[in-house]
Amino acid sequence: MQGEKAIGRKLTEAHANIGKIVLRTSLRVLVAGVIILAGMRGNPPQGKPVSFQAGFLVALIAFGAAIWVFFPLIHWKDCVLFYENGIVAGGRKWTLDELGEISFMDIKSNYSAFTRTYMCTAVRKFDMTYIKDGKKNFNRAYFDTI
Repeated sequence: MQGEKAIGRKLTEAHANIGKIVLRTSLRVLVAGVIILAGMRGNPPQGKPVSFQAGFLVALIAFGAAIWVFFPLIHWKDCVLFYENGIVAGGRKWTLDELGEISFMDIKSNYSAFTRTYMCTAVRKFDMTYIKDGKKNFNRAYFDTI
C-alpha cells in the first residue's frame, strides 16, 4: 500500500489491443501456412526423414516458426496504468520523476509492414505497440486532452 500512496490515485488505464493481436497472429498463421503449402507442393514428404539430423533440423525450424507465428499472443495481458504521480508498466511502478520527460515515437521498419509504438522516457523505451490507445490515455490522464 505504500507504493499506492507514492504514485497517487489511478487516473486511467490502457489495456491490450486484442483486435491487433488477433489480426497480426492471423496474418502470421496465413503466411506460415502459404509457405508450408508451397514447400510441400514442390517437395512432398515421403516417409521418415533421411537421418536423425534432418528430422531434428525440421523440428527445430518448425519450433522457431511456431514461436514467430504466436509471438503477438504474449502481449494478451499487457496493461499500462496511469496514476497521478506515476505509471505502472510491465508490472513495475515508475514515478513521473524517475521517468523524466515522456514522448511517444512510431517506428516503421523496412522489414515489417506494421509500425511499432514506443513510450520514450529517461529510464527506457516502453513498447506500446499492442496497447490500445496508449498515447490517447496518457494525454487524457496528464493533459486532460484527447
